[in-house]
Amino acid sequence: MTASPGSRIRVAHLADLHIGSLLHGLEDYPGAPEIDPRAAPYEALRAAADRITAGGYDAVLVAGDVFDRSHSDIRALAAFQETLGAFHEAGLATVVVSGNHDAETPLPAKLLLPPSARWLAADAPESVFWPDLGITVHGQSVGDGDERRDLAAGYPRRIPGTVNIGLLHTSLHGAWSRRTCAPTTVRTLEAAGYDHWALGHVHHRLAPAAGLSAAYAGNTHGRGPDEPGGRGFAELLIEADGRIEVREVHTAPVRYETLHLPDGAAAEAAVRAQFAAVAPPEPSGAVIWTVPGPTSPDLLHLARELAGPRAMVRGAAAAVPAPRNHR
Repeated sequence: MTASPGSRIRVAHLADLHIGSLLHGLEDYPGAPEIDPRAAPYEALRAAADRITAGGYDAVLVAGDVFDRSHSDIRALAAFQETLGAFHEAGLATVVVSGNHDAETPLPAKLLLPPSARWLAADAPESVFWPDLGITVHGQSVGDGDERRDLAAGYPRRIPGTVNIGLLHTSLHGAWSRRTCAPTTVRTLEAAGYDHWALGHVHHRLAPAAGLSAAYAGNTHGRGPDEPGGRGFAELLIEADGRIEVREVHTAPVRYETLHLPDGAAAEAAVRAQFAAVAPPEPSGAVIWTVPGPTSPDLLHLARELAGPRAMVRGAAAAVPAPRNHR
C-alpha cells in the first residue's frame, strides 16, 4: 500500500500474541459466560487482525513472542499463517522479530511466509526499507530463550531521509518483567537516533522513558486477572514531518479490571462511574472485575447488580451469588 503524499502513515504494532496460551481465571468468577479458555486467545488475535486489515493501515510490526512455548501446536501455527495471509491480501508489508518464547518452539521455522512478510534473523540485525512509505525498520530476533546480550547495542545507525523504527523484544532494565531478555538501556535506544522503538516482552502498555519515542504494545489478550486493562495493539500515526503519535487499540474479547468499592453514600455513584469508564467488549465478550481485599457483602451485591449482562464481579466477600450472564 502506498501512502498519499502529505497523509498520515498508519502502522500497527503487535507484540506478545502468545498464540496457543490459555485464558486463566474465569472459573473463579460466579456467573462467568461460557468462554472457552483455549479459544479466547485465538478470538483476540482474529479481532486484532480484522481491525488491522479493515482499518486503513499501511504496514504491520510484530515485536516477538508470536507463539507460546508451553502451548504451541498446529492450531497456533495455522492461526498465524492465516493472519500473515490476511495482511498480505490487504497489501500490508509486515516485519516480525522473535521473542524468547519463539526461540523455544519450532513453529517459526515451519511458517510459509507470504512475499509481503519478513521474519528477521537472530544472528545479526537487519534493516528493511519500505520505499512506498519512506520507513526503514531495524530489527533482530531473539535466538536464545535466555538471551542476556544487549541486542540493541548492535543495531545500525539511522538512515537519513527515512523514518527509522527499531523493532525489539527486550526486558529493558527488567523492572516490568519477570524474565530477563535482551536487556538494554534507555541511553542505548537513544543513541541509535531512531524516530521510534516498537517494543515487545512487557505485557503492559507503557512508554519506557520520557523524551524517548518508544512503546510497549502490550499483549493481544490479558491472560488472567494479573494482566488488567485494555488489550490489543498499538497504532503508530506517522506525520509527514516524521512525528509519531502512539494510540492504544483495544480488541480483546475478555478484559480484566480492578473494581474499587468505597463505603458510604457515594458507593453506588463511584461503582457506576467505574463501570461507565470501561466499555464492554463486542460482540460477545466480557469484563471481569476483581475487587481487591475484603469488602462488605452488601457492596459486593450492589456491584453485581450494577455490572450489566456482560460483566462479572468477584471479591473476597463472595458469599452472594452473582447473576447468570449470557453471551
